[in-house]
Amino acid sequence: MSLETLAKVDLHCCFDGAIDPSLLATWQARAGGEATGGSELAAQLHVSALDQLPDRKAWLKAVLRSPDDLTEAALVLARRLIAEVVVHVELVVDADTLACGTLQPIEVVQAIDAGCEAAVTERDDVFLSWVLLVELPATADSNACVDLVRGLVVDRPPRLAGIVVADDPKAGPLSRVAAAVELARRNDLKVVVVAGDRKDAARVHAALEFGAQRIVGGTAALSREETLVRLRAGRVPVVSLPTVQMMAGMARSWNSHPLKRFKEASVLTAVGSGWPTWTGSSLSGELEAVSRNLHWRLDDLRNATTRAVEAGFMAPTLRFQLARTVEIWRHRPLVQAQAKAGGDPFAM
Repeated sequence: MSLETLAKVDLHCCFDGAIDPSLLATWQARAGGEATGGSELAAQLHVSALDQLPDRKAWLKAVLRSPDDLTEAALVLARRLIAEVVVHVELVVDADTLACGTLQPIEVVQAIDAGCEAAVTERDDVFLSWVLLVELPATADSNACVDLVRGLVVDRPPRLAGIVVADDPKAGPLSRVAAAVELARRNDLKVVVVAGDRKDAARVHAALEFGAQRIVGGTAALSREETLVRLRAGRVPVVSLPTVQMMAGMARSWNSHPLKRFKEASVLTAVGSGWPTWTGSSLSGELEAVSRNLHWRLDDLRNATTRAVEAGFMAPTLRFQLARTVEIWRHRPLVQAQAKAGGDPFAM
């Protein structure tokens, strides 16, 4: 049974790296590039190392033309998520890459939100919840970060849930974004920090002191028991991007993968898709790889999704509704038969 039929929650999907390849091919041709098929272009844009991401972002910035492009891309992405039974997604918006010339970050958010809304209103037999998280660029200085957040909180769209402090290749101090984070928190925006995959556990610990409500990556925290204690005590979720972490050499094998080690350390964990178009994966693909290589059973998958619902940025009423939605597949006759047979989701 394909995991595409199971209810899922994606807590870290980077919008710029999730745009449909056929749309990218159309934009490339419009920009005067050589006409290629969507699958061919996807292969060309596929990344094998994280240091290739800036080049892909620069390419995307060059072919985007208007907010209509962003709305169309969000519409197509939301349709795909609905087809994959993703019931909640948290889209990370790199406003600098997606600015389409003179667009302000708030206009980028509004355009993406409009596309998701259009996809959901097309049908009344599906369910997709979504929120938007805007990234504070690793290269922006303190004043630029404050200006970005200030622009977001004016006429803030209802589904703008928070900000993401991007990973800093130079491991600069988090004090760079302290004023922006404080402004965000005063305006009830959540704070996510991408930290801990490049340097030691001190950066993850600093992110917790900083008030981060979610950590993405966080591998280095496994080397510091004090940080693990903080994560457990505060029930601060750690979101794993399995394909990206394997690509970046965060683990030599699946047996030593951070996701497995966090689970063994009783840290609240969830799985995100990261940049699915550029890595050639999807949330279903990520969960399938985890299930096969870490020997997760049906209950493990259900529990992972339940944890993701708990960790998601949403109203309590929606959290309850999503929890009920996630439970539906568990009671299907085929799923029950699989569970009795040993719980292997790929047995059929």
